[in-house]
Amino acid sequence: MKVRSAKRMILAAALTVLTAFAGMVGQAQAFSFTDGDLVLAIYGNNTEALFNLGKANTLLAPGSQPTSLNVQAGLQAAGVGTNPVRFAVYGHESVSELALWAGTRVAPGNINAAQLGLTNQFGFSIGQSALGGFTGDTIAKADTQSFSTNLDPTGDSNFSGTWPVGMFGNPGDNLNILKADLNTNLFTQVGVATLGPGGLFTIGLGGNTVPLPAGVVLFGTGLIGLLGIARRSFKQMAA
Repeated sequence: MKVRSAKRMILAAALTVLTAFAGMVGQAQAFSFTDGDLVLAIYGNNTEALFNLGKANTLLAPGSQPTSLNVQAGLQAAGVGTNPVRFAVYGHESVSELALWAGTRVAPGNINAAQLGLTNQFGFSIGQSALGGFTGDTIAKADTQSFSTNLDPTGDSNFSGTWPVGMFGNPGDNLNILKADLNTNLFTQVGVATLGPGGLFTIGLGGNTVPLPAGVVLFGTGLIGLLGIARRSFKQMAA
């Protein structure tokens, strides 16, 4: 219980910094997301599309039916260019629990848990959500609010080194949606998502549990990452 309380205190301090910055950025508009939401990012060229899919624990609740969304316009916008189009699903939760979500084509049993750095994605996802929102579903790749700027700056789609494998799919692929619990050090496959070549996105249930080593969750490092995001964002505003 003491360890969990310490984690929450550290997280609260980081969120205070990021919330203060978010208030300076401005009011969220068409696209925005917060704790517990799943985000679909379609990317690969100079334009990206971002969609808030809704609450992860509702979309992937036991007994729930698959949810579909037509994202054809976003798929077309991200397809203008010479690079292949990719899609990613991600999110975080820092209020009712400490968890994150991500999707991969790799089977969970083939992920080397010793190489995970969960607080990387956790911090950068919180940082992106704190930036607010933007009008419409598409945004420039170079924008500070984009998926690539915040979670894929190196272009390898491993969420800034969080995962040892690529956390993305190409149109037509299935993604295994994983949920990582930062208190119990477990990650679980909780669903499957597909983006059809025609732009129909579907997400539904599925899963199994894989243990993580106790040393994976390092909240001191996570706090440094969160504060680094806030510092970088302030510098960009001042520039």
